[in-house]
Amino acid sequence: MRRQSMLVTLLALTCLMASTARAEGCPEGDAIPLTAQQKTFYGKFLQLRAAVPKPEAGWQYGKNTQELMALDYKDYLPAYTCFMNNYYISVDADYTRPLSDADMAKEQQVMQGKPDPAKQKKLDDLMAQEQALMPQLMAAAQKGDTKTMDALGKQSDAINKQITQAQIDANSGRQGAMGSIEADRTASVSIGLNNPDSLDCYGAPKPVQVQGGTAFSCEHPITYSSPGNPLDKPEGRIVLIFGKSTLDKDDDWDRQDINGKHTKDTAVIIRPQLDQPVSLGVHNITVVVTADNLARAQAIFKRLDLAALQKMIK
Repeated sequence: MRRQSMLVTLLALTCLMASTARAEGCPEGDAIPLTAQQKTFYGKFLQLRAAVPKPEAGWQYGKNTQELMALDYKDYLPAYTCFMNNYYISVDADYTRPLSDADMAKEQQVMQGKPDPAKQKKLDDLMAQEQALMPQLMAAAQKGDTKTMDALGKQSDAINKQITQAQIDANSGRQGAMGSIEADRTASVSIGLNNPDSLDCYGAPKPVQVQGGTAFSCEHPITYSSPGNPLDKPEGRIVLIFGKSTLDKDDDWDRQDINGKHTKDTAVIIRPQLDQPVSLGVHNITVVVTADNLARAQAIFKRLDLAALQKMIK
């Protein structure tokens, strides 16, 4: 009898949770079933997905993308709406080129390798110089000799800068070898329908000729927040919009290399122009292709079915 009571309680809780989940995100009232027109609109997901290129030889879809591209994938169709007045669909596909056994063996060899002896000796000498300053600083502090402390502090700062550069130099060969092995490993394609978000392209953007659309390609090397500290990985990118948009330029983008050298670069930002509220029609199609280098992004972009995407705009 107690087991039956517990089962009833669990069923009641399950019904309550299901009801709560159904109304979640619908503060203005109950969830509304999709109309036939809305189902037709969301069905355009399949057209967007069909335009996504299949992986090239040696490449594969990421795990989530494999599920997205499966023929039995149905999650693109919402179960209900919540007084919706903006309609947006996107397909985001990731590609990876896995490391082979030979690649992993090369990585292991690089990790076990020793730095250049001359560069390592320079680093060791600088570390010894910094260590030698410590007793002098402590003695000056005990005497309250602020003048000597300031002078030693400046000397220490100068040595620290040299140490940072020496560490970068000592590891440059290893980092270069690892970078060569791990290069050209990831890429992505994002296709949006009625996308309200801006599309940016950083790194000497150049126009790309696409009939009926506005497109740019760009590429930038790895960037650093400070010497030796990576910020953004190298990237090649192509952005495209079919539909109304405005174009902004950023002529004052500053990027920093591994040695702290600053370089002025440029960017473009495409801003979609959508009338609000966004109706069930197709008002724009956006495409963003990214890869570890521009050549890979261009190879993927060429295999997109752009003509089919443009035809979706009415």
